[in-house]
Amino acid sequence: MPNNVLIIEDEILIAKDLCYLIDEMGFNCIGTASTGKKALELFHFHQNIGLILCDIHLSGELDGVSLMEQIKSIREVPFIYISAYSDEKTVNRAIETVPSAFLTKPYNEKTLKIAINLAISNFEKKGFNLEKNPTYNKLTNREKEIILMIADGKTSSEIADKLFISTKTAAKHRNNILAKTGCKNTSELIKILFSD
Repeated sequence: MPNNVLIIEDEILIAKDLCYLIDEMGFNCIGTASTGKKALELFHFHQNIGLILCDIHLSGELDGVSLMEQIKSIREVPFIYISAYSDEKTVNRAIETVPSAFLTKPYNEKTLKIAINLAISNFEKKGFNLEKNPTYNKLTNREKEIILMIADGKTSSEIADKLFISTKTAAKHRNNILAKTGCKNTSELIKILFSD
């Protein structure tokens, strides 16, 4: 289990809150970075980082997705994307980097803990890669985005708010995902996606 956690977040109050919660959960927040450049410096300096929480939208030259691509080229480490909202293009780019989990804002201690446990579990599974999962590959990009939010514990209503769609449309996507994958409920689907 990773002990040292790096937080990459350009909103200082959120970064401090995450650091506090991480420490309360028994991990060690080794530092926070508000830019990609600072994050890379910390990542090179602290060779024992076991988990990264990275906001998708960062100030500076590198956004969170570009930054995580660079970090993954240096060393594989479980990481969680944090975001309040994202356009479809950015979400598709994020999915391609195969994050270990996804945490949507606003978060709380419970959703953070779930995201961390999911990230650690996913990363520890040998050869884990959603893109190699045949069930996951049946889904459209929008459905992939939604299933990651469902895995994060979001309701149809919360998903609708984040994606600027109606609750009815979000529920329809959820039903389409279940029909397409042959699963009875989202719990069964999450198990198939994250346990193989």
